[in-house]
Amino acid sequence: MKKLRFIPLSILLSFVLSISAQEKQNDVIYIKASKFTTPLIQKWIEGYSKENNHVKLALADKETKAEDIDLEFVTTELSNDDLHGNQQVVYVGRYALLPITTPQNALISESGDNRFSKKDIEQLFFEKDLLDEANKRAKEKYNVTVYSGNNKTSVSLLFAEYFGYKTTNLKGKKVSGDDLFLLNAIQKDNTGITFNTLNYIYDVKTRHLKENIVLLPLDIKKEYRQALDAADIDQVLSLLENESIDLIPVQNIGFVYNTENSLALNGFLKWVLSEGQQLNHDYGFLNPDKKTLVSQTKKVEDKLLTLTK
Repeated sequence: MKKLRFIPLSILLSFVLSISAQEKQNDVIYIKASKFTTPLIQKWIEGYSKENNHVKLALADKETKAEDIDLEFVTTELSNDDLHGNQQVVYVGRYALLPITTPQNALISESGDNRFSKKDIEQLFFEKDLLDEANKRAKEKYNVTVYSGNNKTSVSLLFAEYFGYKTTNLKGKKVSGDDLFLLNAIQKDNTGITFNTLNYIYDVKTRHLKENIVLLPLDIKKEYRQALDAADIDQVLSLLENESIDLIPVQNIGFVYNTENSLALNGFLKWVLSEGQQLNHDYGFLNPDKKTLVSQTKKVEDKLLTLTK
């Protein structure tokens, strides 16, 4: 029995093809996702569909009913208490956040060769006790305006929790809508600072930082600085996949779904964990660490084997 748990992908997918071909041709697997993840998911859909054209997958929109959603893409790690019934989560990648501003911000020119430590980041972005004298001095030290997201899918939640705060502790102004608008906000305000995902900070086509965007210089090891200073997304991805850096939040992303769903759905997840990983970097996302990739692949393979018995 143990050998069956690790049968090749080609054999597993042959089971999927033979049985799922019998499913209704007009059935659609709907995927709900945050906007910043949709370019990657759309490419996964296109790649899988080329090899399995009998399977129909689509991103959910405002017209899609909640009961029709088969996969929900999540950008935070979930505990068992967050899952219901036969739900499980499969992590298929990671994303990272970096603090940014514009070259016109005096914070950059005044910092000189100084770099921002964890304490500096906390003083820049977060409100502490308003009666605390140290916090008052911090306000005087940095003349900046913090911009952060203000909706349920904003990465502000991860940024705040990573540094031990709540989103209500974030200073400055809240920006409604997608986190991409945070870039517009700081480009209109020379005192503005914010944070965002790699695929929003960098142009995924040119692989360089977007125009009029600079990273806040972080107080990290010299060899790590070189990757960030290069303003090249591939160097950053390589760095973060090989090193854990205290000042840079990195989070798992994955799909939540009902394990009793179709073979085609599980086959899609298996494909994402194998062939689909080749697309993660193209769209500014990290691959899972090796341990996570092995465990998540086994989880899906076990379910495929159960469904094909």
